[in-house]
Amino acid sequence: MTDFKPSRRGFLSAAVLLGGAAGTGLLSGCGGGGATSSSGANTKVILPSYIPSSLVEADLPGKGAAIQPGFFNYPLGDLKKTVEKAPGNGSSLSFLTLTFGAVGTQKAENKYWQFMNKELNADLDVQTTLADSYLQKVQTVIAGGQVPNMVTFGINYPIPQTPALLKSKFTDITSHVSGDAIKDYPNLANIPTEAWQATVFNGGIYGVPCPRPTGGAPILAYTDSFDAAGITSEPGSLEELREALKTVTDPGKSLWGVSNPFSAAYYGRLGNGSPNNWREDGGKFTHEIETEEFEAALAWAQQVKQDGSIHPDGITVEDGNRLFAARNVATTLGSATGWPGVYAAAVKAGAKIAPWVAPAAAGKKAVLHAGSPYGFFTAFAKTEDAERIKEMLRIANYIAAPFGSQEHLNVTYGVKDLHWADKNGVITPTDLAKTEKGISFSYLSNAPLPQFNPGFEDGTKLIHDFQAKTEPMLSKDPTQVLFSDTWSNKKAQLNTLVTTAINDVVLGRKPVSAIKSEVVPAWKAAGGDQARKEFEDALAAS
Repeated sequence: MTDFKPSRRGFLSAAVLLGGAAGTGLLSGCGGGGATSSSGANTKVILPSYIPSSLVEADLPGKGAAIQPGFFNYPLGDLKKTVEKAPGNGSSLSFLTLTFGAVGTQKAENKYWQFMNKELNADLDVQTTLADSYLQKVQTVIAGGQVPNMVTFGINYPIPQTPALLKSKFTDITSHVSGDAIKDYPNLANIPTEAWQATVFNGGIYGVPCPRPTGGAPILAYTDSFDAAGITSEPGSLEELREALKTVTDPGKSLWGVSNPFSAAYYGRLGNGSPNNWREDGGKFTHEIETEEFEAALAWAQQVKQDGSIHPDGITVEDGNRLFAARNVATTLGSATGWPGVYAAAVKAGAKIAPWVAPAAAGKKAVLHAGSPYGFFTAFAKTEDAERIKEMLRIANYIAAPFGSQEHLNVTYGVKDLHWADKNGVITPTDLAKTEKGISFSYLSNAPLPQFNPGFEDGTKLIHDFQAKTEPMLSKDPTQVLFSDTWSNKKAQLNTLVTTAINDVVLGRKPVSAIKSEVVPAWKAAGGDQARKEFEDALAAS
């Protein structure tokens, strides 16, 4: 989905993963440091064969990356093994990765870490860094010349000159995973093809991806608040949504329709069919902010503000989350990955919640911006030791074990009665898990994510129905598998320019016409036009 949409992790915790580039000295000594991704050669790469796992039958069937399989229970009584022997050779391996929560305790005191090393038959030195400082950490470590054996790269952590960095410092693993070679690693073969596309640079495959669902962001709506206001069904048009937000707003009860200007604008962008970052037509790219759909969306959101439906304090993403959690707003933006926590928290608080899709504006076709098919990928430090590469791939294969396997249980939850307890068939984390599970093995690789929310079956059904209904509406970003060094380096700056403009227009500080007269020229000059050219060149080369 669009890069400048806020994401959710758990119940309304926020991480605006726009990334940034702190300096460009990373590639000194990298043999020229070219900024090309060799797109023409990339198209000739044979991606790994996709062999979906049939280990456990889902209660609600999935469909590719767009519709997640839904499970009501974890099959604790029928766990299956997907790895016959420990994958490691007993050697030491270093892994640089990130976490979105507290960093776990160190290895000497961390029983989960010790357990996983024993399972893997490897002494993994996991260097875990908080997400908001990860880019700086990666650049510092690599610039220092000591490249860890495995390093996490993320879609929202755009490292300058990524293709050249990978070519200089990391291993092309194409011969080990391309085509049917992936069958040596069946759990990695369970990763959808479109996730592997994110690892292709310089005419080769440079890592193992962590797949993510591509279903778009729902509007999270407290349906009990709307019911109380006399709105008993999901709005069928964008104008009906505007009226619903206005009707549910009651300042006397500290309740407003929507959390912040950005969310209101995003509802309008989807309802007006605004592009997912970029629109491609005949090899030419148009950015979303250059379209009339974007301007129409902001005009609609400006009306929502004039209605008094936006909370007066909801200027930041963090405030939007806090306001929704406190039930001071009736809607906000959500995500498929955050839904289980959102739904569980709402039910426990006695609230009723549902995922809504932004309905279409008059004469328009509504869309849902598809998410990225991957969140991260792990690259292996440059080595000519084929057995070392195979060892790391075997470890990644273990970590990527699918839902319902013994290995997935180990990686995800740890040790029974130490990190989790079986409470009437429901896996319940212990307090120890909270302090030890900050060690992020799951960013080395992982299986496709299911919808699993034990004890909240209705919530799983709701999001599954939402994804099935909205799959035909998904709009992909056409630059998803193209590389632009300018976009990588300046995306954060360009996105900040746009989000500032959204706030200015929706809050009435600037007219809608300022998008075309002020914002677009500034965006072009700040790198937008150069990024466009690089994307067009990359597409032409492919």
